[in-house]
Amino acid sequence: MSYKLIALDIDGTIRSDEYPLSHRTRQAVSRAREAGALITLATGRTFKSALRQSADLDITTPIASFQGAHVADPLTGEVLWHMPLTQEMTRAAMDALRPYGMDVMGYRDNAVFVSDITEWSEGYGKRNDVEIKAVGDLGDYSLDSMTRLVVRGDDDAIERLEAELKERFASTDLYITRSLSYFCEILHPDGGKDKALTWLCESNGIQREETIAFGNGYNDVQMLEWAGYSVAIGGAVPQVLEVADTVAPP
Repeated sequence: MSYKLIALDIDGTIRSDEYPLSHRTRQAVSRAREAGALITLATGRTFKSALRQSADLDITTPIASFQGAHVADPLTGEVLWHMPLTQEMTRAAMDALRPYGMDVMGYRDNAVFVSDITEWSEGYGKRNDVEIKAVGDLGDYSLDSMTRLVVRGDDDAIERLEAELKERFASTDLYITRSLSYFCEILHPDGGKDKALTWLCESNGIQREETIAFGNGYNDVQMLEWAGYSVAIGGAVPQVLEVADTVAPP
């Protein structure tokens, strides 16, 4: 089959801290584009952070960032599709998180809201080119239109938190996933990568069966299940390997 839309996760899929964007990846993307396919990114990064990678790959198709809750034109910055948390969703999530006493970050546009600025949050802001804003008790702050909440903790604690939140909230209430092993993310139930790709397909007259997706992490599972053909990157988490149609070398 000739695929019309190719969706690429970024971190751990087309690049990592150890291995930047490779010449092989650039060539593959260029060949797919010449064959007529639309190339997009589907990432947990903020839109601003994802722009670096879209520019490196000459991507002009709208890209999905914030785990798919945000789709925007990489050339103009125009937001085309956005599924922020409602204030009610955010309040419910914050109430559920309060007993855990874990660090929570709220994302709106290119700002990250935290209770207190720490050495870790300062470093995170610099690495990801986002503004860190301290607002005191995050649970008491005006949390309307947050694109996502991110909870940080050690790997075991985050795994337990994810399971407990999924037990507490139905998938129609909140979308809960892990991006990194130490990040649990909370988004609008229509905010996943699969939902963003559905919107992209509908906007371009592309059938689901005409899509191919590449990923490696927990937050890629729904996208890979949704895609017409799915590719896991070697070293992907077990949940990704279980749903992928094939596995590619890292």
